[in-house]
Order: sequence, then structure tokens, then C-alpha cells
Amino acid sequence: MPNDIPSAQAIDIISDSELRAAADDESKRDRIVRLAGELFLEKGYDSVSINDIIDVTGGSKGTIYSNFGSKEKLFEAVVEWMCSEVTVKIDIRTTGTIEEQLTRIAYSFVNTVLSTQVLKFHRLMTSIGRAFPEAGRLFYDTGPRTACGVIASWIALQQERGALRADVDPFRLAMLFHDALIGEAMLKWLTSAVSEESRIARIDETVRLAVDIFLNGSRPVR
Repeated sequence: MPNDIPSAQAIDIISDSELRAAADDESKRDRIVRLAGELFLEKGYDSVSINDIIDVTGGSKGTIYSNFGSKEKLFEAVVEWMCSEVTVKIDIRTTGTIEEQLTRIAYSFVNTVLSTQVLKFHRLMTSIGRAFPEAGRLFYDTGPRTACGVIASWIALQQERGALRADVDPFRLAMLFHDALIGEAMLKWLTSAVSEESRIARIDETVRLAVDIFLNGSRPVR
């Protein structure tokens, strides 16, 4: 009687093969998102067609539609990717003094969110937000809201340790710190050209001021 039950070794081989195939599919999908994202940033959403995307990514319409379903869904994947590029770089390590930690958070966030690529992304989202509200909501949820959530997790930990006042919601404090870091700069750099030297100097000044004011206003009352 033939043995129809695969051996443990065969199961392992199948599992490894399936994992490799899944990884290849994910790598292909990530490549499409990255290259399509660069195209959207360069030309804008409306000016990019599926054929344009195929030209830079290769493959076919079938590949695009099987992975994403539509141009709109591909763009939403680009929004998630761009936002994650910012949030994953926020450094909330708890080494050093509280001032050193918050300064590290500030620089890791600001240097990414005010980079040339992310500023282009903000301009793009501003231009299509009204016509594409789903993407606008996704941008807020996976971008500013998630970034503030990351910072809020650090604030909550400091509240538990007694280093920051605990009578204010940590997310609310994170939003205030977020806005202090990029509010003025984002508005200015989205609407005018600024030299790299001026940008760096302004970032340094803003980070120092935001950290100082935040800590002075958020320390627990003794």
C-alpha cells in the first residue's frame, strides 16, 4: 500500500518553498510600491497611468491588478509605505537623560519628515486630499496619528516613571510636541524654497526650543 502521508522532511521542504515564494511575492510587491511611489512624487497622482507604472516596474497590468486591484489601491499602498518610512525611524530608546532621549526623538522625526522626499509627499497629499479623501484619511492615520502614537508611548513610560506629569493624556502631549517640531517648518517649506543650510540651522533651533519648552511645561509638580 503506497504511503500517501508526506514525511516530516517533505513537509519542511514544502514549507520552505512556500515561504520563499511568499517572500518573493512580497519583495515584488514592495518593489512596485517603491517605484510607483517615486513616480507619483515626480508626476503627481492624476498624471500617472497604469501603463506609466508598468514602464518603470515591468510586468503587466495583470501583475498590478492581482497585487493591488486598482491604481487607487496601489496609491494607498504607497501612502502606507511613505508614512512607515517616517514612523519606523522615530528613536524612542530610553538611554541617557530624559532631555537626551527627547532630543533624539525630535531629531530622528524631524530629519525624516522634513526631508526632500517626504516634503514632496506632503505636497502631493495636500493637492489630492479633497478629491481622494480615502487616501487623506489613510495618510493621517498611518502618518501623523501613528507618529504621535509612537511618541505618546515614550511619554506614557516617562509618566509611569514619574519623570513627566501624569495628569495629561500622553497622546495629547505627543500631538503638541509634534506640532511644535514641524508646524512652522512644514508650512514654510511646503510653500517656499529654503536653502539646505537654512533648513539645518532652523531644525537645530526648533528642536532645542521644542524640547526645552516641552520638558519645562510637562515636568511633574513637586
